[in-house]
Amino acid sequence: MKQVTTPVDGRNSRWQRHRARRRTELITAARDAVAAHGAAISMEEIATACGTSKSVFYRYFKDKAGVQAAVGEYFVTRMRRRMVAAASEADTFAAMIHALVSEYLRSVAGSAEVYRFVVTAPDEQDSTIERFVDSVRDLLMEQHVRLHGHRSMPDAVLQCWASSTVGMVRGAGEAWLAQGDAPGLPDRHGMSSLITAWAVQGLRPEAPAGTPGSSHEEPTDTPAPDLT
Repeated sequence: MKQVTTPVDGRNSRWQRHRARRRTELITAARDAVAAHGAAISMEEIATACGTSKSVFYRYFKDKAGVQAAVGEYFVTRMRRRMVAAASEADTFAAMIHALVSEYLRSVAGSAEVYRFVVTAPDEQDSTIERFVDSVRDLLMEQHVRLHGHRSMPDAVLQCWASSTVGMVRGAGEAWLAQGDAPGLPDRHGMSSLITAWAVQGLRPEAPAGTPGSSHEEPTDTPAPDLT
């Protein structure tokens, strides 16, 4: 029996390619408009800066939150790709954390207004930022296992550690970004080293010798798992 094939509609295929290309053009144009005019930019201002109208954007993205999500996907996909490359070159746990932190700070400082535009999108389940945070958490878990050669703790505990580390790094990074040129604030390289120390060594301050909780005394509680 002769096989019947359905002819490919070339016009439809070309239209799909055109829409995909046009969507990417609008995303990069919106990103450039935000970088130039700030995260508080309106959709009217974005459209004007891009030489088009809001109605054109809304054909592709529905509303401003859709534009924020699309720009966010574009931004964090590239940031995560660089973070993966940086982490994979590290040969120690501390070097891996430093590589991730440094790349994160480099990305957000280099595109501060775009980052603010993305993170101020309305909170939604499975949002672009939520997926990015989850992916970095998973990356931390993978790198921890790679550098230790085995799972040194149950997966559930490892996930808690990775989630807390991502939260701390993001919080510290956003606070650093928000303070701009505040007196005493380290530059990106100094802040990367500082955040790495917090993540690797913990936040417990040094106490004078002989005082309760001093680093010179044996801890009375159960020690935390060794993550170094």
